[in-house]
Amino acid sequence: MNDPALVELRLADVGEGLAEAEIVEWLVRPGDTVAADQPVVIVMTDKASVEIPAPVAGKVRECVGDAGSIVATGSVLARIESDAPRAAAPHGSAPQAAPSTRRRAAELGVDLRAVAGSGPSGRVLLEDLERHAAARPTAAPSTDEPRDEVVPLRGLRRQTAHAVAHAWRTVPQISEFRDVDATSLVRARREAVAGRTPDDPPFTYLPFFVRAVVAALQAHPNFNAFVDLERDEITRRAACSVGIAVATDDALIVPVLRDAARMDLDDIAAALAALIARARGGRLQPNDLAGASVTITNVGSYGAEFGVPIVRAGESAILGFGRIRDAVVAVDGLPAVRSMLPLTVSADHRLNDGAQLAAFTATIAERCREPGKPGDSPVQA
Repeated sequence: MNDPALVELRLADVGEGLAEAEIVEWLVRPGDTVAADQPVVIVMTDKASVEIPAPVAGKVRECVGDAGSIVATGSVLARIESDAPRAAAPHGSAPQAAPSTRRRAAELGVDLRAVAGSGPSGRVLLEDLERHAAARPTAAPSTDEPRDEVVPLRGLRRQTAHAVAHAWRTVPQISEFRDVDATSLVRARREAVAGRTPDDPPFTYLPFFVRAVVAALQAHPNFNAFVDLERDEITRRAACSVGIAVATDDALIVPVLRDAARMDLDDIAAALAALIARARGGRLQPNDLAGASVTITNVGSYGAEFGVPIVRAGESAILGFGRIRDAVVAVDGLPAVRSMLPLTVSADHRLNDGAQLAAFTATIAERCREPGKPGDSPVQA
Protein backbone atom coordinates (compact mmCIF):
# COMPACT_ATOMS: atom_id res chain seq x y z
CA MET A 1 0.00 0.00 0.00
CA ASN A 2 1.26 3.45 -0.83
CA ASP A 3 1.94 5.84 2.04
CA PRO A 4 -0.61 8.67 2.13
CA ALA A 5 0.61 11.73 0.28
CA LEU A 6 -0.57 15.33 0.17
CA VAL A 7 -2.07 16.04 -3.25
CA GLU A 8 -2.42 19.71 -4.16
CA LEU A 9 -5.60 21.02 -5.75
CA ARG A 10 -4.59 23.99 -7.90
CA LEU A 11 -6.65 26.56 -9.76
CA ALA A 12 -6.56 25.44 -13.37
CA ASP A 13 -7.38 27.70 -16.31
CA VAL A 14 -11.15 27.14 -16.24
CA GLY A 15 -11.76 29.96 -18.74
CA GLU A 16 -10.02 31.22 -21.86
CA GLY A 17 -7.05 33.32 -20.81
CA LEU A 18 -7.96 33.14 -17.10
CA ALA A 19 -5.33 34.84 -14.95
CA GLU A 20 -7.14 34.71 -11.60
CA ALA A 21 -10.43 33.93 -9.90
CA GLU A 22 -12.25 34.79 -6.69
CA ILE A 23 -13.08 32.19 -4.05
CA VAL A 24 -16.86 32.34 -3.56
CA GLU A 25 -17.56 29.44 -1.19
CA TRP A 26 -15.82 26.42 0.30
CA LEU A 27 -17.94 23.27 0.06
CA VAL A 28 -15.68 21.27 2.41
CA ARG A 29 -13.65 21.90 5.56
CA PRO A 30 -10.32 20.57 6.80
CA GLY A 31 -10.90 17.06 8.12
CA ASP A 32 -13.68 16.24 5.68
CA THR A 33 -13.41 13.11 3.55
CA VAL A 34 -13.96 13.69 -0.16
CA ALA A 35 -14.43 11.47 -3.20
CA ALA A 36 -12.62 11.97 -6.47
CA ASP A 37 -14.41 14.60 -8.59
CA GLN A 38 -16.49 15.80 -5.62
CA PRO A 39 -16.94 19.62 -5.76
CA VAL A 40 -14.63 21.22 -3.22
CA VAL A 41 -14.80 24.98 -3.81
CA ILE A 42 -16.75 27.46 -5.94
CA VAL A 43 -14.73 30.18 -7.67
CA MET A 44 -15.89 33.09 -9.80
CA THR A 45 -14.11 33.81 -13.07
CA ASP A 46 -14.83 36.59 -15.54
CA LYS A 47 -17.42 34.24 -17.09
CA ALA A 48 -19.38 32.60 -14.27
CA SER A 49 -19.22 30.69 -11.01
CA VAL A 50 -17.43 27.36 -11.41
CA GLU A 51 -17.22 24.34 -9.08
CA ILE A 52 -13.68 22.95 -8.73
CA PRO A 53 -13.65 19.18 -8.01
CA ALA A 54 -11.22 17.15 -5.91
CA PRO A 55 -8.54 15.51 -8.08
CA VAL A 56 -8.40 12.42 -5.83
CA ALA A 57 -10.29 10.75 -3.00
CA GLY A 58 -8.95 11.39 0.49
CA LYS A 59 -9.09 13.66 3.54
CA VAL A 60 -8.93 17.45 3.27
CA ARG A 61 -5.95 18.71 5.25
CA GLU A 62 -5.97 22.40 4.26
CA CYS A 63 -8.19 24.93 2.50
CA VAL A 64 -6.07 27.83 1.25
CA GLY A 65 -7.80 31.21 1.17
CA ASP A 66 -11.06 32.54 2.55
CA ALA A 67 -14.20 33.42 0.62
CA GLY A 68 -13.51 36.68 -1.19
CA SER A 69 -9.81 35.94 -1.73
CA ILE A 70 -8.39 36.44 -5.22
CA VAL A 71 -6.21 33.54 -6.38
CA ALA A 72 -3.99 33.33 -9.45
CA THR A 73 -4.11 30.50 -11.97
CA GLY A 74 -1.81 27.73 -10.74
CA SER A 75 -2.18 28.64 -7.07
CA VAL A 76 -2.88 25.94 -4.47
CA LEU A 77 -6.51 25.91 -3.35
CA ALA A 78 -6.46 22.86 -1.09
CA ARG A 79 -4.30 19.96 0.05
CA ILE A 80 -5.79 16.47 0.25
CA GLU A 81 -4.20 13.49 1.99
CA SER A 82 -4.64 10.51 -0.31
CA ASP A 83 -3.24 7.13 -1.23
CA ALA A 84 -3.18 8.31 -4.85
CA PRO A 85 0.23 9.31 -6.21
CA ARG A 86 1.21 12.96 -6.08
CA ALA A 87 0.31 14.78 -9.29
CA ALA A 88 3.18 15.96 -11.41
CA ALA A 89 3.91 19.65 -11.33
CA PRO A 90 3.01 21.54 -14.51
CA HIS A 91 5.85 22.22 -16.92
CA GLY A 92 7.46 25.63 -16.66
CA SER A 93 7.59 28.12 -13.83
CA ALA A 94 4.98 30.78 -13.12
CA PRO A 95 5.80 34.45 -13.64
CA GLN A 96 6.58 36.64 -10.69
CA ALA A 97 3.08 38.15 -10.76
CA ALA A 98 -0.01 38.03 -12.90
CA PRO A 99 -0.65 41.02 -15.21
CA SER A 100 -3.53 42.18 -13.03
CA THR A 101 -1.26 42.09 -9.98
CA ARG A 102 1.40 44.12 -11.77
CA ARG A 103 -1.22 46.69 -12.80
CA ARG A 104 -2.46 46.95 -9.23
CA ALA A 105 1.10 47.34 -7.96
CA ALA A 106 1.60 50.26 -10.34
CA GLU A 107 -1.63 51.85 -9.08
CA LEU A 108 -0.48 51.49 -5.47
CA GLY A 109 3.10 52.57 -6.18
CA VAL A 110 4.47 49.32 -4.76
CA ASP A 111 7.73 47.72 -5.91
CA LEU A 112 6.91 44.03 -6.33
CA ARG A 113 10.48 43.13 -5.38
CA ALA A 114 9.62 44.24 -1.86
CA VAL A 115 6.57 41.96 -1.57
CA ALA A 116 6.85 38.44 -0.16
CA GLY A 117 5.01 36.09 -2.53
CA SER A 118 2.97 33.15 -1.26
CA GLY A 119 2.14 31.71 -4.68
CA PRO A 120 3.87 28.92 -6.60
CA SER A 121 7.62 29.45 -6.92
CA GLY A 122 7.28 32.54 -4.75
CA ARG A 123 4.94 34.31 -7.16
CA VAL A 124 3.34 37.44 -5.76
CA LEU A 125 -0.43 37.07 -5.55
CA LEU A 126 -2.88 39.95 -5.46
CA GLU A 127 -3.64 39.21 -1.81
CA ASP A 128 0.12 39.41 -1.02
CA LEU A 129 0.26 42.82 -2.67
CA GLU A 130 -2.83 44.15 -0.90
CA ARG A 131 -1.54 42.86 2.45
CA HIS A 132 1.83 44.55 1.86
CA ALA A 133 0.19 47.82 0.83
CA ALA A 134 -2.13 47.81 3.84
CA ALA A 135 0.86 47.36 6.17
CA ARG A 136 2.62 50.49 4.91
CA PRO A 137 2.59 53.32 7.45
CA THR A 138 0.07 56.08 6.77
CA ALA A 139 -0.55 59.37 8.44
CA ALA A 140 -3.05 58.93 11.27
CA PRO A 141 -6.14 61.13 10.86
CA SER A 142 -7.14 63.48 13.62
CA THR A 143 -9.84 62.24 15.96
CA ASP A 144 -12.44 64.58 14.47
CA GLU A 145 -11.57 63.85 10.80
CA PRO A 146 -14.07 61.66 8.91
CA ARG A 147 -12.56 58.49 7.50
CA ASP A 148 -13.16 57.12 4.02
CA GLU A 149 -14.72 53.67 3.84
CA VAL A 150 -12.71 51.14 1.84
CA VAL A 151 -14.76 48.21 0.53
CA PRO A 152 -13.16 45.26 -1.33
CA LEU A 153 -14.23 45.01 -4.97
CA ARG A 154 -15.53 41.46 -5.13
CA GLY A 155 -18.11 39.20 -6.77
CA LEU A 156 -20.11 40.19 -9.83
CA ARG A 157 -19.29 43.88 -9.26
CA ARG A 158 -15.59 43.07 -9.64
CA GLN A 159 -16.15 40.99 -12.77
CA THR A 160 -18.30 43.73 -14.31
CA ALA A 161 -15.73 46.40 -13.48
CA HIS A 162 -12.90 44.51 -15.15
CA ALA A 163 -15.00 43.56 -18.20
CA VAL A 164 -16.18 47.14 -18.80
CA ALA A 165 -12.67 48.55 -18.32
CA HIS A 166 -11.26 46.01 -20.79
CA ALA A 167 -13.97 46.80 -23.37
CA TRP A 168 -13.42 50.56 -23.05
CA ARG A 169 -9.67 50.18 -23.55
CA THR A 170 -9.84 47.78 -26.49
CA VAL A 171 -12.98 48.51 -28.55
CA PRO A 172 -13.15 51.82 -30.51
CA GLN A 173 -16.82 52.75 -30.62
CA ILE A 174 -19.27 54.79 -32.69
CA SER A 175 -22.91 55.45 -31.76
CA GLU A 176 -26.21 56.17 -33.48
CA PHE A 177 -29.41 57.59 -31.95
CA ARG A 178 -32.99 57.22 -33.21
CA ASP A 179 -36.46 58.12 -31.94
CA VAL A 180 -38.71 55.37 -33.32
CA ASP A 181 -42.49 55.52 -33.74
CA ALA A 182 -43.52 52.54 -31.62
CA THR A 183 -47.30 53.03 -31.75
CA SER A 184 -47.83 49.70 -33.53
CA LEU A 185 -45.38 48.01 -31.17
CA VAL A 186 -47.34 49.19 -28.12
CA ARG A 187 -50.55 47.86 -29.69
CA ALA A 188 -48.98 44.51 -30.57
CA ARG A 189 -47.64 44.02 -27.08
CA ARG A 190 -51.01 44.97 -25.54
CA GLU A 191 -52.72 42.36 -27.70
CA ALA A 192 -50.12 39.75 -26.76
CA VAL A 193 -50.56 40.36 -23.04
CA ALA A 194 -54.36 40.23 -23.29
CA GLY A 195 -54.26 36.71 -24.69
CA ARG A 196 -52.01 35.20 -22.04
CA THR A 197 -52.81 33.21 -18.90
CA PRO A 198 -51.20 33.53 -15.44
CA ASP A 199 -49.19 30.37 -16.19
CA ASP A 200 -47.60 31.88 -19.30
CA PRO A 201 -44.20 33.61 -19.02
CA PRO A 202 -44.36 37.42 -18.88
CA PHE A 203 -44.50 39.14 -22.26
CA THR A 204 -42.57 42.41 -22.15
CA TYR A 205 -41.26 44.47 -25.06
CA LEU A 206 -38.02 42.49 -24.92
CA PRO A 207 -39.13 39.64 -27.25
CA PHE A 208 -40.02 42.24 -29.88
CA PHE A 209 -36.61 43.89 -29.45
CA VAL A 210 -34.87 40.52 -29.85
CA ARG A 211 -36.89 39.81 -33.00
CA ALA A 212 -35.96 43.20 -34.49
CA VAL A 213 -32.27 42.75 -33.68
CA VAL A 214 -32.17 39.24 -35.19
CA ALA A 215 -33.67 40.60 -38.42
CA ALA A 216 -30.95 43.26 -38.51
CA LEU A 217 -28.19 40.70 -37.87
CA GLN A 218 -29.44 38.63 -40.78
CA ALA A 219 -29.67 41.65 -43.08
CA HIS A 220 -26.25 42.99 -42.06
CA PRO A 221 -23.90 40.00 -41.50
CA ASN A 222 -20.93 42.19 -40.57
CA PHE A 223 -22.77 42.86 -37.30
CA ASN A 224 -23.28 39.14 -36.66
CA ALA A 225 -19.51 38.93 -36.35
CA PHE A 226 -16.41 39.64 -34.30
CA VAL A 227 -12.94 40.85 -35.23
CA ASP A 228 -9.55 39.35 -34.28
CA LEU A 229 -6.75 41.85 -34.89
CA GLU A 230 -4.10 39.36 -33.82
CA ARG A 231 -4.98 37.20 -36.84
CA ASP A 232 -6.41 40.01 -39.01
CA GLU A 233 -9.67 38.08 -39.33
CA ILE A 234 -13.39 38.79 -39.17
CA THR A 235 -15.54 35.82 -38.18
CA ARG A 236 -19.18 35.97 -39.30
CA ARG A 237 -21.30 33.73 -37.10
CA ALA A 238 -23.69 31.15 -38.55
CA ALA A 239 -26.27 31.55 -35.76
CA CYS A 240 -27.80 34.75 -34.38
CA SER A 241 -27.21 34.76 -30.62
CA VAL A 242 -28.06 37.82 -28.52
CA GLY A 243 -26.77 38.87 -25.10
CA ILE A 244 -29.41 40.16 -22.67
CA ALA A 245 -28.23 42.60 -20.00
CA VAL A 246 -29.81 41.56 -16.68
CA ALA A 247 -29.59 43.64 -13.52
CA THR A 248 -29.00 41.67 -10.33
CA ASP A 249 -28.60 42.81 -6.75
CA ASP A 250 -24.81 42.78 -7.18
CA ALA A 251 -24.13 43.96 -10.73
CA LEU A 252 -25.02 43.60 -14.39
CA ILE A 253 -24.72 40.17 -15.98
CA VAL A 254 -25.23 39.27 -19.66
CA PRO A 255 -26.55 35.75 -20.38
CA VAL A 256 -26.91 34.76 -24.03
CA LEU A 257 -30.07 33.78 -25.90
CA ARG A 258 -28.74 31.33 -28.47
CA ASP A 259 -29.85 30.88 -32.07
CA ALA A 260 -32.79 33.27 -31.64
CA ALA A 261 -33.58 33.28 -35.38
CA ARG A 262 -35.13 29.82 -34.98
CA MET A 263 -37.69 31.06 -32.43
CA ASP A 264 -41.04 32.76 -32.81
CA LEU A 265 -42.09 35.50 -30.38
CA ASP A 266 -43.68 33.07 -27.90
CA ASP A 267 -40.54 30.91 -27.93
CA ILE A 268 -38.38 33.98 -27.34
CA ALA A 269 -40.55 35.12 -24.42
CA ALA A 270 -40.34 31.70 -22.75
CA ALA A 271 -36.59 31.38 -23.34
CA LEU A 272 -35.97 34.89 -22.00
CA ALA A 273 -37.99 34.22 -18.83
CA ALA A 274 -35.98 31.05 -18.11
CA LEU A 275 -32.64 32.71 -18.91
CA ILE A 276 -33.30 35.77 -16.74
CA ALA A 277 -34.50 33.59 -13.85
CA ARG A 278 -31.26 31.56 -13.99
CA ALA A 279 -29.21 34.76 -14.11
CA ARG A 280 -30.89 36.30 -11.07
CA GLY A 281 -30.80 32.98 -9.24
CA GLY A 282 -27.04 32.57 -9.76
CA ARG A 283 -27.52 29.37 -11.76
CA LEU A 284 -25.78 30.32 -15.01
CA GLN A 285 -23.03 28.14 -16.45
CA PRO A 286 -20.01 29.48 -18.40
CA ASN A 287 -21.56 28.51 -21.74
CA ASP A 288 -24.60 30.68 -20.89
CA LEU A 289 -22.37 33.75 -21.05
CA ALA A 290 -20.48 33.37 -24.33
CA GLY A 291 -21.15 33.45 -28.06
CA ALA A 292 -23.26 36.60 -28.50
CA SER A 293 -22.73 38.91 -31.46
CA VAL A 294 -24.59 41.84 -29.86
CA THR A 295 -26.11 42.73 -26.51
CA ILE A 296 -29.52 44.27 -25.76
CA THR A 297 -29.91 46.50 -22.72
CA ASN A 298 -33.51 47.47 -21.99
CA VAL A 299 -32.84 50.67 -20.05
CA GLY A 300 -36.47 51.70 -20.52
CA SER A 301 -37.46 49.22 -17.80
CA TYR A 302 -35.66 51.56 -15.37
CA GLY A 303 -37.22 54.74 -16.73
CA ALA A 304 -34.19 55.80 -18.78
CA GLU A 305 -34.42 57.06 -22.36
CA PHE A 306 -31.15 57.72 -24.21
CA GLY A 307 -27.69 56.62 -23.10
CA VAL A 308 -24.44 55.45 -24.66
CA PRO A 309 -23.86 51.78 -23.72
CA ILE A 310 -20.39 50.28 -24.08
CA VAL A 311 -19.77 47.51 -26.63
CA ARG A 312 -18.59 44.34 -24.94
CA ALA A 313 -15.29 42.85 -26.05
CA GLY A 314 -15.85 40.10 -28.63
CA GLU A 315 -19.13 41.55 -29.88
CA SER A 316 -20.02 43.94 -32.71
CA ALA A 317 -22.60 46.20 -31.06
CA ILE A 318 -24.80 46.96 -28.07
CA LEU A 319 -28.37 48.25 -28.36
CA GLY A 320 -30.02 50.44 -25.73
CA PHE A 321 -33.84 50.53 -25.84
CA GLY A 322 -35.23 53.41 -23.79
CA ARG A 323 -38.56 54.17 -22.10
CA ILE A 324 -41.48 54.44 -24.52
CA ARG A 325 -43.34 57.72 -23.98
CA ASP A 326 -46.05 59.73 -25.72
CA ALA A 327 -44.86 62.65 -27.82
CA VAL A 328 -46.37 65.07 -30.32
CA VAL A 329 -44.76 64.47 -33.73
CA ALA A 330 -45.54 65.34 -37.32
CA VAL A 331 -47.54 62.66 -39.18
CA ASP A 332 -48.30 63.49 -42.83
CA GLY A 333 -47.57 67.10 -42.05
CA LEU A 334 -49.96 67.32 -39.10
CA PRO A 335 -49.26 67.11 -35.32
CA ALA A 336 -50.20 63.79 -33.74
CA VAL A 337 -49.57 61.99 -30.46
CA ARG A 338 -47.48 58.87 -31.02
CA SER A 339 -45.68 56.38 -28.78
CA MET A 340 -41.96 57.03 -29.27
CA LEU A 341 -39.15 54.58 -28.51
CA PRO A 342 -35.63 55.96 -27.90
CA LEU A 343 -32.98 53.72 -29.50
CA THR A 344 -29.20 53.95 -29.12
CA VAL A 345 -26.78 51.64 -30.95
CA SER A 346 -23.05 51.61 -30.20
CA ALA A 347 -20.84 49.58 -32.55
CA ASP A 348 -17.25 48.35 -32.88
CA HIS A 349 -15.72 50.82 -35.37
CA ARG A 350 -13.14 48.21 -36.40
CA LEU A 351 -15.95 46.14 -37.94
CA ASN A 352 -18.35 48.76 -39.25
CA ASP A 353 -18.35 52.43 -40.23
CA GLY A 354 -21.04 55.08 -39.83
CA ALA A 355 -22.90 54.14 -43.01
CA GLN A 356 -23.15 50.49 -42.00
CA LEU A 357 -24.23 51.49 -38.49
CA ALA A 358 -26.96 53.74 -39.89
CA ALA A 359 -28.30 50.92 -42.10
CA PHE A 360 -28.21 48.41 -39.23
CA THR A 361 -30.05 50.84 -36.92
CA ALA A 362 -32.60 51.61 -39.63
CA THR A 363 -33.47 47.91 -39.96
CA ILE A 364 -34.04 47.63 -36.21
CA ALA A 365 -36.16 50.79 -36.21
CA GLU A 366 -38.29 49.52 -39.08
CA ARG A 367 -38.90 46.18 -37.32
CA CYS A 368 -39.95 48.06 -34.18
CA ARG A 369 -42.32 50.26 -36.21
CA GLU A 370 -43.90 47.17 -37.81
CA PRO A 371 -43.51 44.32 -35.29
CA GLY A 372 -44.59 40.73 -35.74
CA LYS A 373 -47.23 39.09 -33.59
CA PRO A 374 -46.98 36.09 -31.23
CA GLY A 375 -47.25 32.89 -33.25
CA ASP A 376 -45.64 34.39 -36.35
CA SER A 377 -42.96 32.27 -38.01
CA PRO A 378 -39.36 32.78 -36.85
CA VAL A 379 -37.37 35.49 -38.59
CA GLN A 380 -36.18 34.31 -41.99
CA ALA A 381 -32.92 35.38 -43.61
